[in-house]
Amino acid sequence: MGKNEGGGWGFHIKGPSTMFSAALNYVTLRLFGERLEGKESCPLEKARKWILDRGGVIFIPSWGKMWLSVW
Repeated sequence: MGKNEGGGWGFHIKGPSTMFSAALNYVTLRLFGERLEGKESCPLEKARKWILDRGGVIFIPSWGKMWLSVW
């Protein structure tokens, strides 16, 4: 999955950002110990903003919610 400039991730390296990819990548990085730095230039801050600006993780497909519940 590719990280995009706007803060989200796409299914493919050059693909547009999707809520599913952004949410799962964000949660995975946080579980692996990546920290928010409190700066807008921080990749995780950008990802968090991208997710929240689009309504949050409740807008991922049901199978994405299943993966989040497993974690």
